[in-house]
Amino acid sequence: MSTHRIRRVFVLGATAVTATVVVAATALASAQSTSRGGPGYPPPGGIYAPFTDCPLLNPLMQESSPGNATGCIAGDATSGTITIGNITTQVTQPVTVQFGVWDPPNATPDQFTGGILPPPGGLADQLVGAPDLIPGGLLQALGCSSATDPTVEHICNVATRLGGKYLDVYAQAQSAGPITNFDLVSWTQPLMFRLINPLLGQSCYIGSADNPVVVNPSLSGNLVIETDPNPTAHPDTDVLEITDGAATDTTFAAPAVQGCGPGGSANIPVDEAIDAADGLPAASGTNSLTLSGTFYFAACFAPNNMARILLSAFRDSSGDPAPSGSAKASRRLTSARSLDGHYGIK
Repeated sequence: MSTHRIRRVFVLGATAVTATVVVAATALASAQSTSRGGPGYPPPGGIYAPFTDCPLLNPLMQESSPGNATGCIAGDATSGTITIGNITTQVTQPVTVQFGVWDPPNATPDQFTGGILPPPGGLADQLVGAPDLIPGGLLQALGCSSATDPTVEHICNVATRLGGKYLDVYAQAQSAGPITNFDLVSWTQPLMFRLINPLLGQSCYIGSADNPVVVNPSLSGNLVIETDPNPTAHPDTDVLEITDGAATDTTFAAPAVQGCGPGGSANIPVDEAIDAADGLPAASGTNSLTLSGTFYFAACFAPNNMARILLSAFRDSSGDPAPSGSAKASRRLTSARSLDGHYGIK
């Protein structure tokens, strides 16, 4: 590859992974999903197999500035841990993420300055997965052993009597706003975490759209570049795969819970009990995030029609199970410090 080519691949590959992993940082659980609207193309194969729900038909994708970031992101976070206050949850349920990236006509060359576009079904389809179980269950989360408030005591007694799902608490992470501050392998993502138990009601959250948990992870991993098997039909088109990816952050703060208990916001003692038992609100330095997985970026750097070229590549690959004819190159991606000021390799 040419030096310029490698520069472009690295800056966009790093950008793509930052996007996918931060969303994978919601791997405590998936966001709620609506009915999928369909991507407007057949399920792709070969090197494009992960990209089943990219917004390539969104008009903004067609307006992306030539030579800049235009493409599709897919990710799969499979393990990790997240600690908020005194709550530490193991990530055991796979979470997939898909969305598109584009750059406006006035974008700076070799630098991602555009935006993130959700799948055709909307923002709720950006994350798909299952909730993760919080250790200790409801009795620990509420501090039932030392509870004195009548409402809290009643919930503890009901949970103990009914058992099963009434004792379990799951965490479901949801987006609380757009991803911002892309800087190669770091980014900013506002989140909110729903605590799920029948006795906690439907609106029990750590964080909100107005007061989110704001994470700023950094990423490392192995970068594998696979070129399109038909470069004549699909010029300047690659898939970047990040294996052994790890996103970490120990700097974020977390607010108090709100809306917990059968009465929602009317059960302030339930909120206060959870805060006291679980160390909320939790200041920066007391929380941590570590997530691992594999992530992909299908990118086109052609002089024009990038989204159309990618769409053509996806359609042509339909039914192809193997990346026949594609070329691979591997690099180690450790941090933004691995790249020089022009996004080349140090």
